Amino acid sequence: MTLATQADLPRSRPTALAIPAVPSLLAIVAGFVDSCSFLAFNGFFVAQATGSYVLAGASLWAPASFAVIKVAAIPVFMATAFATTLLIRVLSGSKSIALRLTLGLEAALVAGMMILGARGETGAAATWACLFGLAAMGVHSALCRLLLGEHASTNVMTTNTVQFSIALADSLLKRRLEPGVVTIGSVMLGFLGGVCGGALLFSKLGFTCLLAPILLLAAMAVWSATRVEGDSGGYAGTGHAL
Repeated sequence: MTLATQADLPRSRPTALAIPAVPSLLAIVAGFVDSCSFLAFNGFFVAQATGSYVLAGASLWAPASFAVIKVAAIPVFMATAFATTLLIRVLSGSKSIALRLTLGLEAALVAGMMILGARGETGAAATWACLFGLAAMGVHSALCRLLLGEHASTNVMTTNTVQFSIALADSLLKRRLEPGVVTIGSVMLGFLGGVCGGALLFSKLGFTCLLAPILLLAAMAVWSATRVEGDSGGYAGTGHAL
């Protein structure tokens, strides 16, 4: 009996967590949803907690439309991030399942935002639509932090912009391109693309345009199921680029 050569052995494909395109795709989703919420809910951002803190504080002194949402934003965001963390921790032995479930959950919550938002941009339906958007981004933030922690943030561009600037400066000083220029830059471009796409499509289609990020999340969830898992339950990715 001859030993199998390396060419005869089955090759493991790169897994979802090991492919650099995944954070950029999730950044597109975050930018798209954030842009739609900004246009629909009088300048309210659902994808980043920093803006929620500012708006919550401002609403106490200068009450305006969607005041309830602005105050409830932080606890809703925290609650969904908390629940998502519990889910991922419980499924820590199988990150593939955790990724699929959290992507599916985010898609379902964005769908809720779309359906409720289509019923009206004011009143109770609009309030619930915004809360669903906040919940979706709470899930988004937790899954990116726990499952894609080594990558740049997909929804907080302040830190990314600083880190990108640092990477550019280091590249100039070292006379070679730092990895962060590409990895962080691609996420920033993804977010910007999502913002522009969301603004354009929302102006044409209204909340129906949220079908785009929903389908993208669903496709990523289905695609991630085709990736190979290692024996330990974690991903056995090769880190190859998509």
